[in-house]
Amino acid sequence: MKNKAEGSDEEGGSGSARRAKGSETPVDVLPREIVLQMVKDRLARQSDEMGCKDEVVENEVLLAFTESTCAFINYVCARAMDLCKQSGKTVVDADHVLDALKSISFPQFVPDLEAALEAFKEKNAGETCEEKATTDECQKQDEQSSKDGKDVGEESSEGNSCP
Repeated sequence: MKNKAEGSDEEGGSGSARRAKGSETPVDVLPREIVLQMVKDRLARQSDEMGCKDEVVENEVLLAFTESTCAFINYVCARAMDLCKQSGKTVVDADHVLDALKSISFPQFVPDLEAALEAFKEKNAGETCEEKATTDECQKQDEQSSKDGKDVGEESSEGNSCP
């Protein structure tokens, strides 16, 4: 598959924040390679269905996808912040984002995002438990050293694993 956008650092390259003409906001806040890969994957699937080959992804097309993706993300974030304020909370959480997607007529994304959120929570649940156990152990060691009359700094220099 041909690609004019690949390897072109003169217009910002990967990871740089270039600006659209007349714009004050960065348009390359998303990694260029990820957007390019998503576009190429979708084009490849459609070209297989249509029997076409050798798709070309122009730099302007990649820029348009990046800008529109950023605009969509900003729109979802703004709606989630509005829902957060309406509920009287100050921190946007996952439920606000899911409700925002439903309210702006994109409910088809919600099931996949809920599944990804559950997987994320399960993955991080084990890490959180380990961190909590380490913190509890450190607190117990600090309490024990206080009872023994040792300073916490003395004990940490004796090979204690707690920070």
